[in-house]
Amino acid sequence: MAFDPLSPPPDEGEGWLVSYADLMTLIACFFILMVSFADFSKKEEFYLKTREIAKHFNKEKFLNSEARLKYLEQELAKHPELKTKTKISLKDSELIVIFSGSILFDEGQYSIPQESLKTLDSLIDIIKTENSEYRILIEGYADDMLAKNPFKNAWTLSAARSSSVAERFEYFGFIKENITPIGKGDTFKLVESKDKFGNRVEANARINRRVVVKILEPVYKKKIKLGLGVYFEDAEENR
Repeated sequence: MAFDPLSPPPDEGEGWLVSYADLMTLIACFFILMVSFADFSKKEEFYLKTREIAKHFNKEKFLNSEARLKYLEQELAKHPELKTKTKISLKDSELIVIFSGSILFDEGQYSIPQESLKTLDSLIDIIKTENSEYRILIEGYADDMLAKNPFKNAWTLSAARSSSVAERFEYFGFIKENITPIGKGDTFKLVESKDKFGNRVEANARINRRVVVKILEPVYKKKIKLGLGVYFEDAEENR
């Protein structure tokens, strides 16, 4: 059959309706979202809704806090030095790393010796690789023997130790606002540093002379400006 250029095109049916229906569905979804955001007086609800939408399109980025810290715990446990020189545990959304004994500090000292920096730097590097905005809480402890203490008391020595570790985190690029060093003195002993006769047991003193690094999820405080003219201040997100 010869082609007639003047003849009308063949009937293609109503296939175009599918595309039209998809377009209308997308437009309807858009307006539903706008209506759900209509009450801007409830900032927390608005923020939660935007977060849920972000989760839907970025599922891999929204692992829960416990899962992220669990993954970091596994990464730290793989490191050969950290495996043997620290105790790592995850409790109440805190990843706790304990440098027990005299791993970081000798008796009466608060400066980290060169041979110990490698272990501490390995810890910091792994944390930074995962997320440099983790909050870092550092607890320094001292034993109850002040013979070699350069300060007046155990409180000051323990605070100097935690500050030395905090300085190392800052050196690696962690911001000051996310680092909190605390001196615990000679409180919360793990073991008694003296035997029943009152004699000092150096092995026990080393156990009490420790540093605890606690890794917590970031908290972001920022301003969020939307095209709809809504401006939220001090919006907090625990990711």
